[in-house]
Amino acid sequence: MKAIKVRDRAAGTGGLVYEEAPYPHAAENDVVVRVHAAGFTPGELEWPGTWTDRAGRDRTPSVPGHEVPGVVAELGYGTTGLTVG
Repeated sequence: MKAIKVRDRAAGTGGLVYEEAPYPHAAENDVVVRVHAAGFTPGELEWPGTWTDRAGRDRTPSVPGHEVPGVVAELGYGTTGLTVG
């Protein structure tokens, strides 16, 4: 799978790289969506969640994009209210 990733906060949009990414398997209560397109705004590079998780750990390289149409590809254990497909 390919993804646009950001690695360097100081580089802004110049730090975006299109490269291979591992398949993200669903963890407990997670959903994996096969994304058909993604919306991205340069402002996302200023959002704290782009760079660190809720525990304050580094998330780089991260994949920006907050508007994602697609199809549910995988459900994690305990996920309810959704189905694959």
